Amino acid sequence: MDVVEAAEGERARWHAARLEKLRAEDGWLTLVGLDFLDDGTATIGRGEGVTCRYENCADELVGTLTVAGDEVRFRRAGASDDEVLVADDAGTPSVIRSGSVSFTLLRRNGRLALRVRDSQSPVRTSFPGIELFAYDPMRVVDARVIEPEPGATVAITNVTGFVEEQPVAAELEFTLSGESVRFVATAGSDGRLFVVFADASNGRETYGAGRFLDIAAPVGGFTTIDFNRATNPPCSFTAFATCPLPPPQNRLPFPVPAGERVVARGH
Repeated sequence: MDVVEAAEGERARWHAARLEKLRAEDGWLTLVGLDFLDDGTATIGRGEGVTCRYENCADELVGTLTVAGDEVRFRRAGASDDEVLVADDAGTPSVIRSGSVSFTLLRRNGRLALRVRDSQSPVRTSFPGIELFAYDPMRVVDARVIEPEPGATVAITNVTGFVEEQPVAAELEFTLSGESVRFVATAGSDGRLFVVFADASNGRETYGAGRFLDIAAPVGGFTTIDFNRATNPPCSFTAFATCPLPPPQNRLPFPVPAGERVVARGH
């Protein structure tokens, strides 16, 4: 087996694991709602007149939420006590479950909201998978890692139009398709880097809003960017994700036919 065949096999295993994670009972394919919460009370369940109504809940009325500023309390139907819920920006987020539906408290666009998942979502049950471009070793590039100035940020706009200044983790200099490129990266997990990028293939062969790159932690001032592992963002599968869009620095004027292709959405 030569080096390219080995890399192709490794990518195939990586992509199989990615698809398995997407298809999981709490994967991105299960998103069916993003319900923002205002001060006051809201109810969840499958009954008529419920504020957050989802037909696959097991109960007509799962319970009642009481929102006061940053505090959210939940009282399950029939219970006598409230539970104080935790949002994802304050620790491990609270999850309320009923039937195949779950409600997770989070903060998005500066507001509290319930992320709603349903393991029986037709997006999940009919998911066709994701096609890949053929593996291309020329799409694996070495990048020089440039440390940012202290306090440097980049304005990241999400698909709803909300803009947030995020800390810059690094800038990455490399050559791709004969062109000099300089990406801005934010922090990923475990010292890794995260890049949202766009290219001229978007909207035709690849997802229109751009794609994601998960990049290895730098070693000795360098890292490797593998565009063969460029992935579609969650908002390519569901309308209820708040994905970041590529900043101007990460928009390429030429196509990058590598990684994941656009997903057909028949739902």
